[in-house]
Amino acid sequence: MSTNISLTPELEEYAKDQVASGLYGSVSEFMREAVRMHRMVNLEHRLYIRELHNELTQAASEIDNNETEPHNMREIMDEVHSEQAKQRK
Repeated sequence: MSTNISLTPELEEYAKDQVASGLYGSVSEFMREAVRMHRMVNLEHRLYIRELHNELTQAASEIDNNETEPHNMREIMDEVHSEQAKQRK
């Protein structure tokens, strides 16, 4: 499949610089990698949102059932980030 894209002059220059640096064999190769990276970031974002939704659902259930206890928000965020790191591996 062949797809043509238009880049701003700045993005085109950046893509060409990446090829000139030897990191990529062509602008097409660079763009394929950019799309792969975008897909990965998008997936990570969806996983993060899903985990956040699960945590909020659990918290709401605990509140409804009067099962709450004090929490430290920093510890909660550290736990979420730790889970995200595990999922990326």
